[in-house]
Amino acid sequence: MRILSLCLIFLLVSCKTTYRRTDISSIPEAEKQKVYNFGKRIFETCKTRQFIQVTGREATQGLAELSLEEMQHACDALDKSNGKFIDMNLVEVIDDTFAGNSKIYRYKANFERNEFLKEIRIWLRTDGKFQGIIIQEWKDEYTPYKK
Repeated sequence: MRILSLCLIFLLVSCKTTYRRTDISSIPEAEKQKVYNFGKRIFETCKTRQFIQVTGREATQGLAELSLEEMQHACDALDKSNGKFIDMNLVEVIDDTFAGNSKIYRYKANFERNEFLKEIRIWLRTDGKFQGIIIQEWKDEYTPYKK
């Protein structure tokens, strides 16, 4: 019975999902800059209130359908809780090309008020289109985003 219990525990531990982190230095500078510029552009519009519609050429259909009203609402909520966006710093890249056909860029966001650390997560598909962007509470350990 003990052996069976130990085997089950070992099986449960070994089945834990792991995520492949990509060495940031192995990613081409042009790709890192493209993702950074996209994220910065989205959050800079919160300062200027001159929202730019994401195009279908640069993003998947779902992201390109993000309305200006939805962007306005998200910016209002961010401004209320954190103040104006300043910058973001790349912390890690998760290679999700096996399961999700994309790389996930994780940035720590810097705002006027950083009482609550925020993470900006940007999905870039292998075809070069942006698949998603979210902002959430920062956690040191990567956990997949759940809607």
